[in-house]
Amino acid sequence: MKSYRQYGRIRVMVLVLVFLCMVMEPVMGIGAKKISNSTENSQAVNKNELRGVWISYLEFANAQVSKMSKSTFCSYIDTMFDKCKELKMNTVVVQVRPSGDAMYPSKYYPWSSYISGEQGKALAYDPLSYMVASAHRRGLRFYAWVNPYRVSAVSTDITKLAVDNQARKWRTSKDKGLKRNVLTYHNQLYYNPAKNEVRTLIVNGVKEIVRNYAVDGIVFDDYFYPDLGQSYKSNFDAVEYKNYCAACKQKGKTYKSITEWRRSNVSGLLKRVKSASKAIRKSVQFGVSPQGNIDNLYLSNANYCDVKRWMKSSGFIDFICPQIYWSTSNPSRPYNKAVEEWASFKTNKVKFYVALAVYKAGLSKQEASRLSPADMRWCKADTNLKEQVVNGRKIGKAEGFMFYRYDNLVSSKACSEKKNLLSVL
Repeated sequence: MKSYRQYGRIRVMVLVLVFLCMVMEPVMGIGAKKISNSTENSQAVNKNELRGVWISYLEFANAQVSKMSKSTFCSYIDTMFDKCKELKMNTVVVQVRPSGDAMYPSKYYPWSSYISGEQGKALAYDPLSYMVASAHRRGLRFYAWVNPYRVSAVSTDITKLAVDNQARKWRTSKDKGLKRNVLTYHNQLYYNPAKNEVRTLIVNGVKEIVRNYAVDGIVFDDYFYPDLGQSYKSNFDAVEYKNYCAACKQKGKTYKSITEWRRSNVSGLLKRVKSASKAIRKSVQFGVSPQGNIDNLYLSNANYCDVKRWMKSSGFIDFICPQIYWSTSNPSRPYNKAVEEWASFKTNKVKFYVALAVYKAGLSKQEASRLSPADMRWCKADTNLKEQVVNGRKIGKAEGFMFYRYDNLVSSKACSEKKNLLSVL
């Protein structure tokens, strides 16, 4: 009887163990493996991965923040940043200088019409101060997004600028040299990248932000030199290039080609901005988000962004975030190939992030066909952004992603696409 009792007890214990294994299996065993496969190794995500969302002047314009009271604006920002946290973001990239203006009280730039309703019209409170504090209360990093050269994208009428706008002061100056600090091109106004006074203005503007606000980073977007067309050797800042060549000849020095010279103008600005920022606060990150087509960045008549040089050195930027806004099936520049190309220039001196096009998610067949070139996968699949994140990590060893832009991320459009994206964040 004793042996039978022992056998019975053993049998009961075995049955209990089998039962426990069946219960725990979905959590610890095969089920866990299935979850891992379904998220495509999302468990390997770097806990320090940057996940940012672009918040542009368009968000402010669409919400009509210029008509809001301080309390309404603060509530709007709090709701926005709460949503960013809900969407698993850890960084907000807020445009604080869209067009030679400021979303905050500045010594160097006029108030932006997008925040106050009229360029140069002051608010009774500081929107940027509140936004930075609101982000930090939620554990979000705050990157201030600056457009360095653009003064106006809609008109060359200088009288439409605020009276205290430095661009207006220079453009109306009797001094021909100062007048050329602001250039007109294709019905737009630009600060002249070749002028030292302009570079000093841009650097001072960044220093002001870093000194007065606890921002975690500064970002320049993809607007550098415009496309200067076939006449690139004789337009825009060609006058300054001619003066540069004459000075080199007088000193017996070799001068650069106009393409090399323009690249050095942009690179020189970045170097000064990074140096000035670090002198105030070493922890602040400075980076650039250029367009994703590297070939376009090295055209002889546009952009003049020497990104390969920037990525090989620690002297220009802390991070680079190319805008790789194509699907994996794009006929001319598929996403995976573009990421691989950018990653080939990656060094441990510069962090590599990727900007992704949330605004293309859920495009209709007609909308996708109108893209240049037509990129039909955006209307055929709802896993584009998810795959781009996974492939960015795997192929490009990307250290983060920035999603363009907030309104698209929270809209009711392409819900399944965004749900799939969240599964790998």
